[in-house]
Amino acid sequence: MSAERFALANQAVRETFAQCSIVWQAIPQWDVGDPGQITVADGKFITSGFVPLTLQQLPFQITLAQANAPTPDALLTEVMARTKVLARIFDNAILPQLYTNATLSLPTNNTSTDLLNKLILARAHVEDGGYRAPSCLITNTVGLTNLNQFSGGTFTLEPLQAAGNINALHRSTRLNAPDTDTRIVVLGRRRRIPQGAAPEASPGEEPVDVAVSVPPSLEIDGETGAGNIRLTARIRYALRITDDLGLANIHHP
Repeated sequence: MSAERFALANQAVRETFAQCSIVWQAIPQWDVGDPGQITVADGKFITSGFVPLTLQQLPFQITLAQANAPTPDALLTEVMARTKVLARIFDNAILPQLYTNATLSLPTNNTSTDLLNKLILARAHVEDGGYRAPSCLITNTVGLTNLNQFSGGTFTLEPLQAAGNINALHRSTRLNAPDTDTRIVVLGRRRRIPQGAAPEASPGEEPVDVAVSVPPSLEIDGETGAGNIRLTARIRYALRITDDLGLANIHHP
């Protein structure tokens, strides 16, 4: 595989990962600057410690014809398909931790009025923790359905977002089990971060960030016994919850 073709495949990994990962769009990241680093400080102020970086990898094979075809389409199709799976694995590893580490857990009966009240309580919790900018809301499919009710001739989602001071909304199938009930995480923020703009935000000010030693990228492992080329899509990261006062969850039952 030529250096130019490999660079193009790597670019496809970065772009596809950013488009497919909820975490990448919602949580700021910082590059630790050392691809070989395996541990980072957890960022907590009082009880500081260290967290290990986790390697997520997805090996796959391509043929020589795919690698060296006149156009890169066949190669990019394989790379993007695997990157989409890697992004889902990454999200499924991180999102449940946001839910379980929330310092405020609020039950809801799923009515619009009760969801409104609970979102205001969650807003008060993260704002009292110092995160007064518009928050990010992450929910599962059931939660999104309950937030999007039709009442009095209007949809309830926009008023609920306004009451909760929410400017970013993401849906995940696997926020936290069981997925048959409402699961919502409210993520407080110190700075205004628009929908999907977390990669451009400063991670040091936020209650949650992701430390990355190996960004979403591709490596060439070598030739297989069958004469194919094995590649691996990978990322090495650590979730850092530096201040759990910036998290609240809403659940049913």
